[in-house]
Amino acid sequence: MTGFAPPAFFAEALKFRGAALEVQSYRGLEWILSGPSETGKTVAALWLLDSLLRTTPLAQAALLRKVQTSIWGTVHVTWKRIQELRTFLGEAPVDTFGGEQPQFYRYQNGARLWIGGFDNPGKALSGERDWVYVNQAEELSEDDWQVLTTRATGRGAVTATPMVFGDCNPSDENHWILRRTSLKLFKSEHKDNPTLFDDDGKLTAQGVRTMGVLNALKGTLRKRLRDGIWCGVEGQFFEEWDEDRHTFPVNPKQKIVIPGDWPIWGALDYGYTHPTAFGFFTEDNDGRVLLLGEHVRNKWLPPLHCKAIRLLAASLGISMHRIRQIVAGHDCFQQRGDENALTIADQYAKAKDPVTGEIIGLKLEKANVDRVTGSQEIQGRLGLAELGVPPRLLVASTCRRVIAAMSRVVGDPLLPEAYEKLNANALGEGGDDEVDMVRYGVMAAKPKPRAGSGRTIGLG
Repeated sequence: MTGFAPPAFFAEALKFRGAALEVQSYRGLEWILSGPSETGKTVAALWLLDSLLRTTPLAQAALLRKVQTSIWGTVHVTWKRIQELRTFLGEAPVDTFGGEQPQFYRYQNGARLWIGGFDNPGKALSGERDWVYVNQAEELSEDDWQVLTTRATGRGAVTATPMVFGDCNPSDENHWILRRTSLKLFKSEHKDNPTLFDDDGKLTAQGVRTMGVLNALKGTLRKRLRDGIWCGVEGQFFEEWDEDRHTFPVNPKQKIVIPGDWPIWGALDYGYTHPTAFGFFTEDNDGRVLLLGEHVRNKWLPPLHCKAIRLLAASLGISMHRIRQIVAGHDCFQQRGDENALTIADQYAKAKDPVTGEIIGLKLEKANVDRVTGSQEIQGRLGLAELGVPPRLLVASTCRRVIAAMSRVVGDPLLPEAYEKLNANALGEGGDDEVDMVRYGVMAAKPKPRAGSGRTIGLG
């Protein structure tokens, strides 16, 4: 919320529902109120913070964002509205210290609220705090959050229920907030906001305006701010990528029927600590490249990958003799020095089934690994919805790792025409390996003369 709101309107926003109501009485050590834009998360969190300070003499709390200057035009505006409403309701005003951008607020009972950012913490994090509240918590790193937990241990608190809490919009699907087991995540929805939906679940006049704006969003922004889905990253390179537009439905229990005149090839991006990513591709009669299936695993040796790739082919109904080629990154052809001084490509070619000893090797060929050309080839194949340009790259709905990775990679600040290299974590999660595999795959496509049949898997 921005600007001044009449007390009556703002009071309406305080008829808490759903998760916003639940957090008013929750006292766990770590929690975050998450949800799409305009669900009332910040109002709910600030109302709780203000209530705690008003009812706990001498308490010390902190209000933070990643960057302090971003506080004043956002969460601080909402904070001041709450104070205006409190005064309107006859409650004691708070004293401000520091002008229009105050260092802290002091309550009549001696409680204090310190204001700061991680770039300029000042006294906000200089000692033990009863409560620490973070606005837009998705901006923080997990290390930032862990620093906050050391400031609210209860050691020097006057409250019996110290807390580190915050609100956030959804971010990328591998964000630390989703993985932190000690953190409770409350999910806020648009219907929780009484300024958008009335008690009967019908849109208010404000709701019509707000939801109209959110409904007009596209791609990753729509998924995050309208639908509340954790996906993608800030600065997403493939901005046109849209799962709804660029995937085709596949029933994993049924084999795909691929017309006999469609070529089939594979692409592999090698890794050990970070994942090896493999995919099978085909091309329809209209020049559209389709990713049919994926295999992504880390800390496996080539024989295991060869076995898994052959099983993937069988599950897709692909006979190995139909595979035109398998392209791979050039690191596979460099000397890797195993006990027999074999390259990775050699190890794939000589692989044996670890159970039967049967030869199951796969021949790898060098991919076109130019990152700029490949990035632009993918970009061009995504089409452009705004101008009605249809996609020429489609991904099977079962390829969840590729689907997630396409919305994860960001632009390279040193090479704007390409996406930036992104390493997976120790668990093999995140990274750009799946996108590298897709890049090799699309660059290996050899367009056929367009027959205009319009036949394509899953699309009629």
